[in-house]
Amino acid sequence: MGTEKDRNEGDGSRNSDWDENGSSRTKTRDRADRKTVENARAKANGEDKRQKFHISKKTLIIGSVCVGVLVIGVFLYWLHSRNFVSTDDAYTTTHVHEISARVAGTVESVNVDDNQLVKAGQILLTLDQRDFKVAAEQAHAQVLQRRSAAEQARANLDHAQSDYDRITKLSHEKVVSKQDLDNATAALKTGKAAMGAAAADLAVAEAALASAELQLSYTTIKASADGVIAKKTVETGERVQPGQALMAVVERNVWVLGNFKETQLARMRLGQHVEVKIDAIPDHKFSAHIDSLQPGTGSTFALLPPDNATGNFTKIVQRVPVKIVFDDIGSYRSRVVPGLSCEPNVDLRSDIRD
Repeated sequence: MGTEKDRNEGDGSRNSDWDENGSSRTKTRDRADRKTVENARAKANGEDKRQKFHISKKTLIIGSVCVGVLVIGVFLYWLHSRNFVSTDDAYTTTHVHEISARVAGTVESVNVDDNQLVKAGQILLTLDQRDFKVAAEQAHAQVLQRRSAAEQARANLDHAQSDYDRITKLSHEKVVSKQDLDNATAALKTGKAAMGAAAADLAVAEAALASAELQLSYTTIKASADGVIAKKTVETGERVQPGQALMAVVERNVWVLGNFKETQLARMRLGQHVEVKIDAIPDHKFSAHIDSLQPGTGSTFALLPPDNATGNFTKIVQRVPVKIVFDDIGSYRSRVVPGLSCEPNVDLRSDIRD
């Protein structure tokens, strides 16, 4: 009984070992199968990627040609751009003549309006002239009075001269006394002094008359140059004072003032051709040329010029104003006004004009 039981237990143990070994072998086979599947899948993905990113020879040739064309284009652009300098720090400008009063007075009439074209010498406005005319008439009357006094002094001097000559002749003949000769000499000297005083008074009166007439002329204010009226602030009946700004006359001869960097001036010369683009007229480019360069940078003429000899120094690129004159504005003259932003482009290859 005992032996049979032991035999059964031994058989059960062997069956158990067999089951465990079989299960282990099954797991190992499953693991190997999965690995094989993963390897096959990875190989398939790799082939797909190689097929996906495969570049044909034709594509490589086209890409190389495009890159070459791009490099050549950049090089040609560099060769072209190195012969031009430009700046956007530029604007149009011209002469602006401020019209102001030189004497105090009341405005009697204003003969112009804003944006009106005027000629040099044209009367712009007139002040009340009555007070100035009265002053001029008084000065004229004073001149007449001083002139009469001078003529009387001249007559007295001539009479004294003639008495002196006659008495001097008689004194040589011992006909008159020494006292008579002394009296004639004194009268002659008095006549000369009176004549000098009268002449001086006449000169003062004539100067006063000239001043009064000049003050009268200041009541008529005229245009100092051809141009267009702007910034008119005066009206009829207004009381104005000397130096008060009344209006401005803006000349129509406009040019460009471009502030170029000092590093852009190496090849810039007078007379070189300039192409100007004005922001207000974007559909047209104007032909111009360099007229002159300012004899100093903008900071040199600033209200507070820099002093690099004191404190820490930081190098800053300076700008030099360059005057650029239009060759021909043509029909755009009325549209090209002072203060417009523009962009001049200087051709450094252009011939220098005389």
